[in-house]
Amino acid sequence: MFTLTKRRAGAAGITAAAALVLAACSSGSAPDEPSDEPTDAPTATAEETATEAFPVTLDTVMGEVVVDSEPERVVTLGSHEHEYLYALGVAPVAVPVSWQGYDMGTGPWAEEDRIVAGAEPETFEPGTTTYDAEAIAAFEPDLIVATYPNHTMTDEEFELLSGIAPVVTRPATDSDGAETVEWGVSLADELTLLAQATGTTDKAEEIIDEIDTAYAEVREAHPEWEGKTSQVGGYYEGQAFVYAANDTRNQFLANLGLDVTSIEGTDEAWFQISAEQLDVLGDLDSVVWQVATTPDAKDELQALPLFDSLRTTEIGGNIWLADPVLEGAFFANSPSSVHYALEAFLPMLEAALDGDPDTEVPASTTAE
Repeated sequence: MFTLTKRRAGAAGITAAAALVLAACSSGSAPDEPSDEPTDAPTATAEETATEAFPVTLDTVMGEVVVDSEPERVVTLGSHEHEYLYALGVAPVAVPVSWQGYDMGTGPWAEEDRIVAGAEPETFEPGTTTYDAEAIAAFEPDLIVATYPNHTMTDEEFELLSGIAPVVTRPATDSDGAETVEWGVSLADELTLLAQATGTTDKAEEIIDEIDTAYAEVREAHPEWEGKTSQVGGYYEGQAFVYAANDTRNQFLANLGLDVTSIEGTDEAWFQISAEQLDVLGDLDSVVWQVATTPDAKDELQALPLFDSLRTTEIGGNIWLADPVLEGAFFANSPSSVHYALEAFLPMLEAALDGDPDTEVPASTTAE
């Protein structure tokens, strides 16, 4: 089984390593004569580098947004933006309540990043259909982040919130220059934009390199996955569904080398499938069924007349995501959650994609 390399040393380990390096340098013998070599010019501190990054103009889907100086009081409005900021070393002062009920709005996969960033955010209900501008203003933000909001921001809401602080929505275009679509921004593009807004571009580049390397390691370990088809779906109120190809969960599978475009995409976040149309999934090699928050969905799906005829059923390609923690991390698609999901998903994908129906696919696994 493939084992992912460790993400990075913890803060304590980094501190200890630095101390050892300094001790080693100081323990060497002093030179007999002073060196004539010129000393290196002083390097800029992180604070100075961040200051030099401002003012910055951001190209967002709502138009150009100017951030005049390094933000100190950031408020986030969506489900995962705070996890991106933690990874960048930025501590937001307020974040939305967790849809899974976690303290400080933060899932366990992001706790390490939160602690390292020194973040202890307050939580609030930002509103599900309209934003509560009064509640947001009470935190006195100097930057409002809504790159993955819980509902589409209107022009009126944007203007209202912009009267409080600069509002960062998703980037206008992706890294390939194409116009971004709602719910479909890549981790790298979103992180890059947030790094520009907070003066942490160098850190973002390091994180993106780490994640690219982690995905590449999996693809190299499993070249047989290239071209295999997969989708993420579920069952709700009597209908099966799969997410659009650009959904962050399908992006995760695509980064592992899987083909997630075999089901015709839509402009919506998901594609509903009636029981009579379930055979549109017939040729897939695997489906990740999210059933953690809808535990009856597994039995209801398996009871559908066409379920047994699906290729995924015949070859053992159905993955039942029954762990609520993993379901949350899979949805978040943040730097910390990607590493968590990789560790947890690999045994499940390896079993589901081996083509042997007798191989038992774990219902869920927990990353250590």
